[in-house]
Amino acid sequence: MGSSRKPTFRQKAQDAVGLLSTEKVSRSAKFFQGWFANFWSRLSMLLFRRRSNFLLLLLIIVGALVTRVAVTTPQHFDRLYGSKSLRNTDFVERKPELLHVDISELLKRRQWSSSPITERMLNQEYLSEKVTGFVSNLDLSKLLTKKGKKSEKERQKIESKLNLNQYKDLATCPDLAYISQVYHSKDKILLEDDLKECRRKLLETPSFLWTAVKDEEDEKDMTENEVVQKRWFQFGTSAVWLESEQCYLAYSRVIYSTIGVRSQPRVSLVRGQAFDKNWKEIKGKRIPYVDVPIPDDMEESLKKIDHELGIRDCSDLPSDSSAHDTCVVENAKNRLVAQSRKERILSKYYMTYPAIVDIPFAPVGEWKGPEDPHVILRKANGYEEPVIVFNIWDDELSRRIMVTHMPQRKIDPLLKMSILGREQRGVEKNWTPFFHKNLGESSMSRGFIHFIYSFSPLEILKCSLNDGFCELVFGAETLRIKEENRFGGFRGGTQFVSLPDVLPQIKGQQIWVGFPKQHIEGCGCADAFYRPMFSILVEHDGVYSQELLVPALGFNIDVLSWDLTDTYCDEKNVISPNSIAQWDVIRQDTHTKQYEDYLTLTLSESDINTRVVTLKGMLNYILGMYKEKELQEKFEISDEADVIIGQTLKCLKDSAFDYCKVYGADHKKPEEEKEEEEEHHEEEEQHPEDKENKEKEDDQAAEGEDED
Repeated sequence: MGSSRKPTFRQKAQDAVGLLSTEKVSRSAKFFQGWFANFWSRLSMLLFRRRSNFLLLLLIIVGALVTRVAVTTPQHFDRLYGSKSLRNTDFVERKPELLHVDISELLKRRQWSSSPITERMLNQEYLSEKVTGFVSNLDLSKLLTKKGKKSEKERQKIESKLNLNQYKDLATCPDLAYISQVYHSKDKILLEDDLKECRRKLLETPSFLWTAVKDEEDEKDMTENEVVQKRWFQFGTSAVWLESEQCYLAYSRVIYSTIGVRSQPRVSLVRGQAFDKNWKEIKGKRIPYVDVPIPDDMEESLKKIDHELGIRDCSDLPSDSSAHDTCVVENAKNRLVAQSRKERILSKYYMTYPAIVDIPFAPVGEWKGPEDPHVILRKANGYEEPVIVFNIWDDELSRRIMVTHMPQRKIDPLLKMSILGREQRGVEKNWTPFFHKNLGESSMSRGFIHFIYSFSPLEILKCSLNDGFCELVFGAETLRIKEENRFGGFRGGTQFVSLPDVLPQIKGQQIWVGFPKQHIEGCGCADAFYRPMFSILVEHDGVYSQELLVPALGFNIDVLSWDLTDTYCDEKNVISPNSIAQWDVIRQDTHTKQYEDYLTLTLSESDINTRVVTLKGMLNYILGMYKEKELQEKFEISDEADVIIGQTLKCLKDSAFDYCKVYGADHKKPEEEKEEEEEHHEEEEQHPEDKENKEKEDDQAAEGEDED
């Protein structure tokens, strides 16, 4: 493993204006502004007295220009020269053309003061990871030319007779394999929460959850710490960056289990938190609902509460007087009442974080409440909002269903999703959300959200955010995928997102990327093995395909064992990808056209915690595929489609099981290693001649090396 090259001092200096904190820049600007105004005032007065009209006019012009350039803060610069979301409006004809576009000038106009990119992100240590993925839809004619197997005449003859078997024979796993480097942060940030405070709040607030999150008889002899440590769990944090609020909104699964087993909950809840760009929690963060206008007299209404309860400013009274002491005491008595009334008013217009998201359900029995929450950011009509997706048991339907919830809405925030014209599964879960560029929203409609319903075979849903009705817009029947070319080993993980907005769009096509979850069994490491995957999803004319599939990413993590005592591989070995929190490009080399981009990923380890890892160079990895591999520009529905997909899946499965086997061999339980050593020792004692022969072979090999 090697470290990626850090930015040079010159590069850092060039970016410094955008990455300095607004507060520091603002202070410097105000100081310079005051100094310059004072200097300009005195000089102009002197010239005026001397009747130097020409010099006075020249001074005014120069002063205005200098002030505009030198005293511009990041906010002023952004207002004058840039915008918060700088979208590239250009188009390219083909995906490989993205390798040659120059967006360096566009990046210079970016509003770095509102970007989630931090100095820590730029300067922390990154480790390289060799990432192997498998492409689909190779251009066989170009592959044949590359291999140089036939003359041009013979190649054309073969090309005209290509059948289903020849793609399988010609496009081998080495041909489909795409290998390149990605960098990940050495340090992974552990996200934290106060579950004791969360529990207290639930027990203090009258709600349907009162009886569901406590067992008075069983817990009467337990301390608060014991109850929380043994029965409350939190993991699966999914986050998105909200530029308008300059914070990450994160939603995680909180479990209460009366038997103290995190995989057997009585109830599950969704916990919402706000974090700054350095992943420090912002407590008391208020974010306005997008569908409730805030009254103009809100501030006056809050002040009126203080007045009604007799809360006044005591600073105008002598500090050593009895009147001051009485004022302070009376304020203390009434402040809690006033704060409570204010909170009730504010809650009509704002969501305050941290909080348990208000999701109604009947908490009778076990396994109740929302599970596996994931979040995706919806941008429309000049605003942005999070959309939470989760599964929940529905008592009316007696099965588990998928639900979307918009926590920043007061009106109809929750929608039960149902598929029209199709019998749904007994358990609906693992739907992977993504948004098309054209959402179809208007003043009367919230538009649509799309889901990857299944990865293999690939099936896509289009769902209304008005009523929750979905239709299957791309299904297994479309490509007539055979059973042998299906694989249930990868499921929903993160949301899928488009390439960064600073890149041109591709005419007639859309690209999304995401991190599905690999889930395989009996592969040589634990009973069940979970790892992040990586996938590129492409659409044209309603046809969807996965152009690249990476079977497993490890990020150099020695995964916590399921019993939480060590890092050996036993029972379950779990790293689950939760969300792409942000993805931004900060620089492009004008000569190589390589990008410097940072993608933030949240991961859960052994269903017990959540960590944040930063990936560097993902955009170069993605676009590099179109340079290294000759792909058909569009995936066509044909008789070959089934075989093309099946060949990629075969390579993917083989690689996934190999990865699992190697990881398992390196992370055995201590007693297993001891048993193997003892067995090996016994074999040596039973067959000493084998040991002697091995030693002779080693000696001969060593002598040969010395001679060389």
